Formats: sequence, structure tokens, C-alpha cells
Amino acid sequence: MRIKVPQDIIAQEELRSLRPKDRDQYVQKLILKILELNQRGVTVSEIADHTKINRNTVASHMKTLVAVREAYSINRGNLSIFYKNGKVVHARSMEHRFPNDRFYKFYRLENEQGKFIYIQERQLDEFRTIKVKGGIMINDRDFDRFWTELRKFAMEVTERESKARC
Repeated sequence: MRIKVPQDIIAQEELRSLRPKDRDQYVQKLILKILELNQRGVTVSEIADHTKINRNTVASHMKTLVAVREAYSINRGNLSIFYKNGKVVHARSMEHRFPNDRFYKFYRLENEQGKFIYIQERQLDEFRTIKVKGGIMINDRDFDRFWTELRKFAMEVTERESKARC
């Protein structure tokens, strides 16, 4: 199947000449752009074939993008089809900085799987660049239950720790 790819993909020689960190950032941005252009989904093999980037490299970056919830996959038999993770309906940043320069961004996402609340953990690295460290997506229909259980858990932990101090 023919997939859409950006026209401005850099040559392999140029890609190899980048510092590893810059190369990783470029490949991830390229994959996200490809996912945006192909709303019906793409496979690792399709991306590798059309970009000439090593299949294992593409698979590794896809795994990272799924882990930080920038993308998601649907398995059809032995085949995984990857999608950009939905349309942002609403976004809000929590500007309070936590230890280690961490902060959170909240999204309301909509994709073919439904509507979700997405909480993304971000961190400023040593170069003051924002890096996505992880995230969690909760389906709308499960959010109230999730919130109730999270509050219950927080109260149990607080109670257990205060008893341990006594």
C-alpha cells in the first residue's frame, strides 16, 4: 500500500551525520508527521520502506511514541497498525513545577476509539528542552471511577504513612 510521507525527508547520509539525540528527535517528528498524513493508519514496515529508515529503529520509536501516548496501535492478527493519538479537543498546562522540573499537560482527546482524558508528564532536560516522560489516557466513561479510586488510594497511603510515623 502506498502511504503519504512528507516531501522534505532528509537524505540517509544527512540523517547519519546528525548527533544521536538530534537523529532520534528527527525520526520521532517524522513518524508523527507520517501518522498525521495517514489517518487510516500505517505499519512499521510501511514507514521503514518509504523512509529508508531501519525497521528496528522505526519499531523502537513507535514503541516510545505509544508509551508516551503520542500514538496508539490496533492489532489485527500479527499486524500492528499505528495511528496518531486523536484530535486534541481541549488542552491545559499545569504550570506549577514539581521536583526535577516536571510538569503536566492535560488534554481532551477524541479518536476512533472514543473520547479520553490524557495526562502527559513533561520535564525540562539539561538544555531546558521539554521532553515527554510518559502519560496516561483514561476513557471518558471510566474517568469518574478512576478519579474515585485514585483519591481512595491517596487517602490510604496518607493514612498508612501517618500511622507509621506514630
